[in-house]
Amino acid sequence: MANRNKAPKLDPNDPDRPKIPPELKDMSKPIRRNTSVASTSEAIEAIKKCRGLYYLAAASLNMGYSDFLDMINEDPYLESLAKDERGKTLDIAEAKLMEAVGKGEQWAINLILKTLGRDRGFVERQEISNTTQVKLQIVEEIIDCSTKTINLSVTSYSPSNLPEAFIDGAPQKDS
Repeated sequence: MANRNKAPKLDPNDPDRPKIPPELKDMSKPIRRNTSVASTSEAIEAIKKCRGLYYLAAASLNMGYSDFLDMINEDPYLESLAKDERGKTLDIAEAKLMEAVGKGEQWAINLILKTLGRDRGFVERQEISNTTQVKLQIVEEIIDCSTKTINLSVTSYSPSNLPEAFIDGAPQKDS
């Protein structure tokens, strides 16, 4: 089964929520718009004609996208055919991209390097730096259970006496 995106749940108390007309509140079946019943052979033809693009295939059958997707998911042959047609469409797009790379198109070269060249280090990354100073406090607690006495020892560290590894990779200079 293909994974489908579901509509977000609406808060029933939201004043901006669309109101359901009273004549539709008691209906037991969901409302479907722009729906026609298509045969399997019509669906096969639409999938091939539209190269596996679901919205276009659904529109050519005068069906809603979700109804068309339900039809595909219920029939293993249609599901396999749609997957194959989408794969062919992707192959065509990849071939055109390779043509653009062959012509020296910079946008195509960049796209190939960012996707296929990731394992060679061609990756765009955001670098985030944190310059916040941290005060570290270590609390040592010794409990003597026989006398129920608690001895505490507190050591406070500030950036000037922290070990070098804790200070953004570089030693701090005293001013």
